[in-house]
Amino acid sequence: MYRRPVRSIAIAAALWLALAGCGAGTQPPQTQQQTKAAAKSVTIAISSGEGTLTPFTNQTGYPGNNLVKLIFDTLVIVQGDGVTPLLAKQIETTDNKVFTLPLRSGVTWHDGKPLTADDVVFSFDFYKKNMEGDSAIDVRPVEKVTASGDTVTLTLKAPDPEFPRRILADMAILPKHVWESVEKVSEAGTDKAVGTGPYKLTRYDNARGYTLSANPSYAMGKPKVETVKIVVIPEESTQFAALRTGEVHLSTRIVPPQQLQALQNQPDIGIVKGTEFASTLLAFNTTRAPFDKPEVRRALAKSIDVTDLVKTALLGQGTPGNPGFIHADSPVKPDQLAPVYDVEAAKRELDALGAKPGPDGIRVLDGKPMSYELLVQSTSTDRLRSAELIRDMLKAVGVSVKVTSLDPDSLDAKVWPDYDVRKGRNYDMSMWGWSAPVMLSTGSIAQLLASDPDDGSLNIVGFKNDEVDAVVKTLTSAPTMEARTAAAKQLQAQIAEQLPFLTLYYRNGAYAFRKDVYSGWSWQNGSAVLNKFSLVDFKLQ
Repeated sequence: MYRRPVRSIAIAAALWLALAGCGAGTQPPQTQQQTKAAAKSVTIAISSGEGTLTPFTNQTGYPGNNLVKLIFDTLVIVQGDGVTPLLAKQIETTDNKVFTLPLRSGVTWHDGKPLTADDVVFSFDFYKKNMEGDSAIDVRPVEKVTASGDTVTLTLKAPDPEFPRRILADMAILPKHVWESVEKVSEAGTDKAVGTGPYKLTRYDNARGYTLSANPSYAMGKPKVETVKIVVIPEESTQFAALRTGEVHLSTRIVPPQQLQALQNQPDIGIVKGTEFASTLLAFNTTRAPFDKPEVRRALAKSIDVTDLVKTALLGQGTPGNPGFIHADSPVKPDQLAPVYDVEAAKRELDALGAKPGPDGIRVLDGKPMSYELLVQSTSTDRLRSAELIRDMLKAVGVSVKVTSLDPDSLDAKVWPDYDVRKGRNYDMSMWGWSAPVMLSTGSIAQLLASDPDDGSLNIVGFKNDEVDAVVKTLTSAPTMEARTAAAKQLQAQIAEQLPFLTLYYRNGAYAFRKDVYSGWSWQNGSAVLNKFSLVDFKLQ
């Protein structure tokens, strides 16, 4: 489906490329279809608009950031379990602190101007000054960036074995001549969606979607689809109905368990499956009583049967959540932790807290009824059903829950306003989830818990604990993957003990497409099927 790139990463003894023993990036990603099929036009359905498709204006990690990466390129690209040079033609380091990146020649921006090392230096400086948006890149670990000819040298403040995957593979390089005049990145228009990527943004309609056209000058390969149309269809049922009739050729939603068998039986529809590292959580607002008490959070968590959620809400098409958050198949390789579910223990612990049932059966804690609101996204069938089940499970231990369904934007405004944890939060409990890349990096996991907003940019629950902060510091300063993995396992144990959120489940990855239109979709951990390898015949030699 694409050419295997020649191994071109020169690395000395400290092999930053691997994550806890993973491959060195020359193996192809997992795939269900091995084909060189091409198409003139493919229509992809997404659930909500993704702004102007710049690195600062997309609204979600998935699929928004995936779409941005079709327009913009990164210095390296995740391939299989490792990374492969993309805009860089190779990466050299001997200490995981200084990285040397000669750039690939012949690369041009969509407006025809050449990519230069100055663009790369500018990009690092620009991201450092503009850490905004859902997919903000934290480049503060970079101490210095210099350019000499077509070579860029990056010097970090401390060794970081995950830097290539966590930062270089995620940071879209910006054209200096386009972005140097931008003062407010959240207002960047489509005229700033100028990249070096395989597709150009040629049409944008806030209500209807986007049109991407193949970049005939793409230096790293040939796009396999001439036109990619992206349509916004919020309703899950409508999206899959459009897939069945052929109006849509790929849905970016995971196939609902109730529809999987029927779609598999339809001759013109194919299913790509893989390990889905995206998480579904029950978030507790730890800045609001009584969720500021770990004893209360533990008692509530023990009331929730995550195995039953998978069985009932997902019809078995998922994996129960690890109470320590980290997926069993993550490169971090977490320890196996026992489930926390124990409803009788939950009742005893609530009793011990002095939460006695009132006349209506609802417990009263510190003089207030244990009646709370649970927010849930109106567009997610499995989360809606899970919220209802959680409501019933908590009622069985004397806790009343009102389920409030909100559109994604309204829910985000309460849980993660403007994607900035400094702006606080306004909820009791919320159904939530993180896209797959968070699970694949120890540094990202640390961002879920650090109390300093600069370090805990994903800490939407407002969690604060000195012992956890100490482990976060140990992790982020560790010079080797072995040391980082050990610290991540400590964090896992602390998550399971403190329970700032309860990991409910990880859905099985299953994405449906019209194989009579285009069947080149390939699976990449962290990106599912919406990735460059699905749409480009790469030539990375």
